[in-house]
Amino acid sequence: MGSQSLTNLLLLFNIDRKREVEAHCRKTTIRSEALADLLLTARVAGIGDYRYACHFADITPPALVSTQSELAALGSSGLGETQSDARRAISKINQLFIDRRILAAHLFFSPSKRFWHLFYFDQRDFQQEQNHWVHGPHIHYSRESFTNDPLDTVWSKVCLAKPEFPKSVHIRYDYHHNRRRKRIRPSNKRLERP
Repeated sequence: MGSQSLTNLLLLFNIDRKREVEAHCRKTTIRSEALADLLLTARVAGIGDYRYACHFADITPPALVSTQSELAALGSSGLGETQSDARRAISKINQLFIDRRILAAHLFFSPSKRFWHLFYFDQRDFQQEQNHWVHGPHIHYSRESFTNDPLDTVWSKVCLAKPEFPKSVHIRYDYHHNRRRKRIRPSNKRLERP
């Protein structure tokens, strides 16, 4: 199943027509291991004639950054009732887990920049529950046929403090942390000494 997932991912590089790309993405599920293999290979050895670029961002709403006085109050709080500054710090930290965005964008492009493929996601896209897409965990995929903007413009918008992405499609994502793991049950057998 893993090699089929990588094959389906690589097929995107060879489909020309937008409608065929959309149909392929609707029926495809990418395993996290296949995406990792593609990205590591691109970073180390390259993928054919394609070049690779990546961008990572930790986007934290400014209102959720605790002040020094709030953090100091939290640090000096003991057990029991907390001061208002400490409560504000706790509230901001809790909200960070909801509103913070840890973004990853991976770009494959031809030397001429005529052909390109963009995969991007943030940590919320991998969630089973409360996902913005009805089918659950996913990655976003875009390419040159989805926009009229040249690649340099697209990439500069992706790398902004508040990123702007071109039109994209969703691809189901089989994230390894969402899989149920088999529990190892302890054996009732006694080990015998040699």
